Amino acid sequence: MLETLQTKLKEKPSRKEREVVIVYPFNTETKEIFLIQEYIHSYDRKFWKFVSGGVDKVDKDILTHAIEELAEEVAMQSAVVCHLYSSERVFGNRPMHYFIAENPIVMENPPENPDEDYITDAKWVDQTEFQQMLDSKELLWDQGTMCALQAFRRYQ
Repeated sequence: MLETLQTKLKEKPSRKEREVVIVYPFNTETKEIFLIQEYIHSYDRKFWKFVSGGVDKVDKDILTHAIEELAEEVAMQSAVVCHLYSSERVFGNRPMHYFIAENPIVMENPPENPDEDYITDAKWVDQTEFQQMLDSKELLWDQGTMCALQAFRRYQ
């Protein structure tokens, strides 16, 4: 049994185990966060969520991944992208890295989004509407929504 565990620890992580970046586009003047509604093929349904993506390029750091996800998913860029929080791998969860992109602007020539899932809607919401979406279960309570609440708190 110990040999099996040691072998598993030496194996390269699968695609499902890779780290993830979450980016919160945040308007510091209106105190609004940007949400996207995405159709997720593997679930065959739509979810309200945050800009996110897997850390899949070995030669790039997590900040670079966050900046690229912002550009690929929602065609935005920001002069200020700051790290909010990182969680380590606990009980099978993947390491997650959370970033705030302050006052993003829409890009003129964004890179192509390689994702199979597609955005069906997007909107800016303030903390009151965000809380209403949590209460109505449009948004799921998870580490991502808790960190988003920290982003709101940061700019109060």
